[in-house]
Amino acid sequence: MSASPTIAGIYPPVPTFFDEREDLDLATLREHLKRLKGAGIANVVALGSNGEAVHLSPDERQQVITTVREALGTEAQILAGVGEQSTRATLALSQLAAEAGADVALVLPPHHYRPRMDGFALRAHYLAVADGSPLPVMIYNMPANSAGVDLDAETVIALSAHPNIIGLKDSAGNVAKLAQVAADAREGFVVLAGSAGFLVPALAVGARGAIAALANIAPRECLQLMALWQAGRLDEARVLQARLIPVNSAVTSGYGVAGLKAALEFVAHYGGVPRRPLPPLNEGERVRLRGLLAEANLLHALRPGS
Repeated sequence: MSASPTIAGIYPPVPTFFDEREDLDLATLREHLKRLKGAGIANVVALGSNGEAVHLSPDERQQVITTVREALGTEAQILAGVGEQSTRATLALSQLAAEAGADVALVLPPHHYRPRMDGFALRAHYLAVADGSPLPVMIYNMPANSAGVDLDAETVIALSAHPNIIGLKDSAGNVAKLAQVAADAREGFVVLAGSAGFLVPALAVGARGAIAALANIAPRECLQLMALWQAGRLDEARVLQARLIPVNSAVTSGYGVAGLKAALEFVAHYGGVPRRPLPPLNEGERVRLRGLLAEANLLHALRPGS
């Protein structure tokens, strides 16, 4: 088991880019990481839901993590999605992620056999992964991408007692749950919001940052939002939070990965489409998304000098 890293701040879950043949486009990934770094982003998530990890082979996953490490350097923190449907496969991906240069294993709960994934089964899974993972484990709770499996506060708090389970990324948007976990989990256990859409409320109840898809297209604004909160400039933070919510909703629960990639095309002139069977946005959706970006003053958010 690795020593627990200090987890805090804004972590964009970077997309995985593909060329016209749906092969990995690592050159665009490097360009995206360079731009994020130039905007002040120090740490990222690779192979999260926005990274289309479920569409990648193990070899492709390794290539993505290796590329991210090479692009960001040794000082960056890389959280890597390793959740699979079996405990055995999750452990294998944790080993792969460690060998490729990741710092933390981000573990979505197994959900294929949803009726049998009760609290007992999920605790046993996470404890086994934590026992065997060469990386510290962060629990990834996202009911929308795990067939409705929603880890309750009591389960997360119990799991926090394991020394190799270091935190929670919660994308469910339940601020009351975040507050309970932040208050009652073991000392040092980290809570991160799973979206920029509720970053300010999450910080108010004890979160230390966010894994935010929006930070891919508006990194400076996401960093500014957290800085305003930390500086006690709460009115300004609330205004910026409200400004970002419509676009954040569009590239997360609204249009998902396809929306995020289309938004990158608008703000940075690259993005491409998801790997099939996930469809790209249609023209009407693209028009609406561009309008939301314009209303939030984000059309130039990721271009040099913006």
